[in-house]
Amino acid sequence: MFQIIGIVVLFGMVFGGYTIAGGKMGVILHSLPYEMMMIGGAAVAALLMSNSPATLKGVLGSFGRIFAGPKWKKQDYKDLLSLLFQLTKTMKSKGVIALESHIE
Repeated sequence: MFQIIGIVVLFGMVFGGYTIAGGKMGVILHSLPYEMMMIGGAAVAALLMSNSPATLKGVLGSFGRIFAGPKWKKQDYKDLLSLLFQLTKTMKSKGVIALESHIE
């Protein structure tokens, strides 16, 4: 979700700044496919030239994980904070030695 929001903000800032500065969007829309081909092609070529095949395989394999979302969910963080609260409360009321039974 944040990836999509980031892309929308990026394009909004770039094209918004261009139009506020007095640029005409017709020029951008006319040249957009060619510009994307040049900039994207240069980025892909730089990626291919600067990395080993193993790294490239890892990069391509990671695209699915990038857009799949985070591994940890909101409930996982809530559970962790609850556990830390309980451990801290136990340590303050019964001492550090009382934590040993919980750890084992």
